[in-house]
Amino acid sequence: MRFPEGSLVSFFTSGFPSHVKVSAVDVGSYDREDFISFFRGIVLSVERFKVGRPNRYAETDHDYLVVVKSGSKLLKVLHVAPYLEPGEEIKPGEALGKMISSPYTGGDFRHAHIEGLRFTFPEIETSDERGIGQVVKTSENFIDVRLSTYSIAGDFRGLGCCGGLLNASLPFAGYGGLIGTRQRGVIMVGGKKYSVARTRRNLSIFESRKGLVKNWEYDSAFKVMANRPVDGPPLLESILSFRGRPVVRIFGKMDLKEGDEVDVWAIIGDHMG
Repeated sequence: MRFPEGSLVSFFTSGFPSHVKVSAVDVGSYDREDFISFFRGIVLSVERFKVGRPNRYAETDHDYLVVVKSGSKLLKVLHVAPYLEPGEEIKPGEALGKMISSPYTGGDFRHAHIEGLRFTFPEIETSDERGIGQVVKTSENFIDVRLSTYSIAGDFRGLGCCGGLLNASLPFAGYGGLIGTRQRGVIMVGGKKYSVARTRRNLSIFESRKGLVKNWEYDSAFKVMANRPVDGPPLLESILSFRGRPVVRIFGKMDLKEGDEVDVWAIIGDHMG
């Protein structure tokens, strides 16, 4: 997996069952609207469809499904209004289209949802769990922090936690992933206990209650898609970066301004538990 340098990357902050099954990735950018392709292929089809659920952060009432044939793989791309038509070729480094804020993604970092790839995860190389960074955006409902201290696993950088890189939306989704490590039993994230539900090489998927991940697509997926919390109101969204500085979003009203240095764990510690 070689994404554009500096891309924001997430495997486990979405409620789509494909993410919980480790068969999808979100790839985007903090300050760019175009989705820059990291794959080569031919556009097979483009479908624009309405989304029948509300999301107060959404800027559109619709989404797109773009199917691309890349070698022997069929890739499904969501949340991108394509610049290309069926039959046209997309190459690495070219813009496939504009990432949109749809009812599926409103309030998230702009990204493309991609299915059809196989994922392997690198081992943790550098562990730094301090969570220090600078505020790069403030709003009425959240702040964004670009980390200056973070853990590293291969080309991925992320908020250090529990021996790995934290990739999760907590406590909202009630589950998440630790990249670069294979943990077992119970872990502590921001003062709250989670149980490790599944592991594979250099990956641990954890859950707030037993059976949450196993039964995700029959229960919790519907809650998240309807913007209803699985485990509690949103507090922390931890996104990875590919060869760049990762970003975390902390929800709530805070008396902070852009440029302030903050300690992520100090801010959320008392609230997560």
